[in-house]
Amino acid sequence: MSSVAKFKQRKQVLNKMKNTITVESDVNQDMVNQFLSSKVDTGLITQTNQIMEAHYEFEYDLHVSPEEAKEFLNKFKNDFNQARFDKLINDCKKDVINSIVTPFGLGKVFAAYDKVGGNVDTIHNARNGIYATDGEQNAYKNRGEYDSDKYHKDQNYIDTNRQYSKDRKDGTAVDYMSGQKLNPNESHDLDHVVSAKEIHDDAGRVLAGIDGSKLANTDANLKPTDKTANRSKKADSMETFLNKKNEKIQKIEVLKLKDSLSDKEQNELQKLEKLKLIDDEKVMKIDKEARKAQTSTINKEYYISEKFAKNAAVTGVNEGTKMGAQQAIGLVMSEFFTAVFDEILDIYKNGFSSGFDDERFFSVLKERLHNIAEKLMVKWKEVAIAFKDGFISGFISNLVTTVINAFVTTGKRGVRIIREGMFSLFRAIKLLLFPPENMTAEEAMHEAKKLIATGLIVSLGVFIEQSVETVIKSTGILAPFSVELTAVFVGAITGLAITMTVYHIDKNKNDKDAIKLLSTQTEATLENCEALLERLQPIKILVN
Repeated sequence: MSSVAKFKQRKQVLNKMKNTITVESDVNQDMVNQFLSSKVDTGLITQTNQIMEAHYEFEYDLHVSPEEAKEFLNKFKNDFNQARFDKLINDCKKDVINSIVTPFGLGKVFAAYDKVGGNVDTIHNARNGIYATDGEQNAYKNRGEYDSDKYHKDQNYIDTNRQYSKDRKDGTAVDYMSGQKLNPNESHDLDHVVSAKEIHDDAGRVLAGIDGSKLANTDANLKPTDKTANRSKKADSMETFLNKKNEKIQKIEVLKLKDSLSDKEQNELQKLEKLKLIDDEKVMKIDKEARKAQTSTINKEYYISEKFAKNAAVTGVNEGTKMGAQQAIGLVMSEFFTAVFDEILDIYKNGFSSGFDDERFFSVLKERLHNIAEKLMVKWKEVAIAFKDGFISGFISNLVTTVINAFVTTGKRGVRIIREGMFSLFRAIKLLLFPPENMTAEEAMHEAKKLIATGLIVSLGVFIEQSVETVIKSTGILAPFSVELTAVFVGAITGLAITMTVYHIDKNKNDKDAIKLLSTQTEATLENCEALLERLQPIKILVN
């Protein structure tokens, strides 16, 4: 029912109740008859009227002037803003303590176990010489020497070469480097587009556990070419080979300018002329396609392997446990310091006891420690939730870090930023998907914004932490305490930044909150009035 409809309903009830006497219980007719037949005591009536007029006022002015309304609203606004300010100061204290203790205290302690490139070996990182585990790094070191015979005696290599020999004799075989048909009467070479040695030494192949000869001797990587080009290429990559080739063919003009050439020079000129026929763009395209096919095979083989899944799961659990412990211990420590500061403030205001020599000193101390312990005990559910949320976000952040490292190598600080940022993002998503009871979708979105903003600020703090530590170390006298001072300084600044940002986000919502609170209070008062009216309605006796 709308507010207007409720107002009209209340007006109708009040109009009906005018000039009526309301009786709360059933009427006893015998008592009524006895009352009506009894003699009227005029003296008692007069005395009662005097008492009522002296002590009770039945006329109420329900009119509210604009000045009264304005005064009420100003008082309400001041009280509301004061409550907000008090909350801001309290949040500042809690956020500063939490930032010092958790992301920049415990977070830095746990970050000591972070690794460049994350916790799981990836193809991308292995190819850049970065390993998460010693076992895989040692496996690459012990891959063995390149054996050319093994790669050139592979059955697919032999079968493919036999087929191209047949095609060459039939006049249909084409040199993949020049695009020209191979001479049926001259032997050709079967080239590994990506050289067999390069494949043998590929850290990604070793990590995936793929046989080098099988990977090198695929149809996409075996192409016929003139023996001059193949033997000039040797084990070089295509790019290196083409750069060398383009330097060599510059000698063609020098040789042609000579009046006569020796047999050796004539032979060299013929080879250079053949190399000049190579189509660089065409060859690089084929090389790119061959590499793409090999990388696809390696990625597919490795990323769906049991080894990768097991490593991702185990490191995910470890990372989840680490993040869960960080959040749980951080919450306990934050609450502990908050409780300690509250007790210190109370001591400052009210005194510790009547004196340090008082026999009550130890009993008062015990009582205050008991107060701190009680404040911590009531937080056990929040600690459990903090560990659970930290575990889940840590597990997810490990997967995210692994995925990122499949393409780009992350630094140790990058791993930490992902972990801290993922925790805030996880909490925001959790709030949006599973908002607390009585929280609207709009309110959940508002709170989620604050959580995401918190994550961004913490990530920024982690990013600048190294610079701050370097500056403190450069002071000389403070260098031995650089780690601790950095945690306190960056933590305090981050905590204040979080509080101010959250306050700014809330500030835009203050007017709506104030109106909502005022409406709630008004509705509660009106409901009480309506309940009273309902109680007074059951039986009415009209006054003539």
